[in-house]
Amino acid sequence: MADWRALREMGEDVTPPDFDALVRTARGRDRRARLVGAVVALAVVIGAGVGIGLVIRSEPGPPEPVHDPAPVVELPDGVRLLPPHRDGEEAPVLDAGRYRVPLDDELAFDVDLPDGSHAEGDGLYLALGTVLLKSEIATERFGVAQDWCQGDGIVPVGPTVDELVRAIRSQPGLRVQAPQSVTIGGAPGQHLRVRIDPTLDASGCRDGQVNLPGIHGTNNNVTPAYVGDWWVLDVGGRRVVLQGMCDPCEGDALDALAQTVRGISFRQTG
Repeated sequence: MADWRALREMGEDVTPPDFDALVRTARGRDRRARLVGAVVALAVVIGAGVGIGLVIRSEPGPPEPVHDPAPVVELPDGVRLLPPHRDGEEAPVLDAGRYRVPLDDELAFDVDLPDGSHAEGDGLYLALGTVLLKSEIATERFGVAQDWCQGDGIVPVGPTVDELVRAIRSQPGLRVQAPQSVTIGGAPGQHLRVRIDPTLDASGCRDGQVNLPGIHGTNNNVTPAYVGDWWVLDVGGRRVVLQGMCDPCEGDALDALAQTVRGISFRQTG
C-alpha cells in the first residue's frame, strides 16, 4: 500500500485530517478509483496497489496564502463549484461534470472531472481514478531541490517558465524527457514527463525518498516508483504548475490525465 503524506500546506490555522480516518475512507472507496485519496494540510492520501510514497517536510516557512472560493459566484453554464467539506470528514464523491477549481483569490480553472472523482483542500488536489492532479501557482519561492537526497531546501528559480523547466531538467535524481511546447486553456507553456529511475538506490536518502521541485516546506518527496506529468504554464503573467502522478501507472492513466488537462480553461476571478 502506498503512503502519500502532507501534500500541501494551507496555513497555520488549518487542522490536518485524521490519518486513520483517511485510510479507512480510502479502503472503502470504489475499486475503480485505485488512487483514491488526495490530501492537503499535512494529511495522507492512500492509493491501492504498489507504488509511490509521497511525503512533505514540515520545516517552518512563510505560509502560502489560503484562498477562499466563496467569492466565486458567477459561473458559466454547466460549471459547478466544488462541494465544501470539513476537515476530518470524507470528501464528497463527485458526479461527472465540469467544476471550478480555485488557485487563489484571483485565479481559478474549470475542468471536466469523471464520475467518482473527489477533491481535497478546495481542489488543490484532485483524485481522478488512478491519477492525482496537483495544481499550484509557482511563486518566486518555487524552485528545485537543493539536495535531492538528504536536504530539505529549495533553490528558487524564476521568474519565467523556461528558467523553471531548465532547472527541473538539471536537477539530480530526476530523469526528465525533452519538454514539449503546449497551450492549455489559452496559456502557453511546456510539458515534461518526470521520472525517477526505479533502480535508483534511495535507501541512504531521508525516508528513502527523492525530493521533487516545489516550494520549500510544501514540496513533495517520492519513492523511485514516481512517474509524473508536469505542465509549467504562463497564465496571464503568472506561472502555474499542474503536476499529475499515478500510483501505480497502468494502462492509459497518464493519457487520460493529459486529456483532462487539455480541457482546462483558466479564469480570472478577482
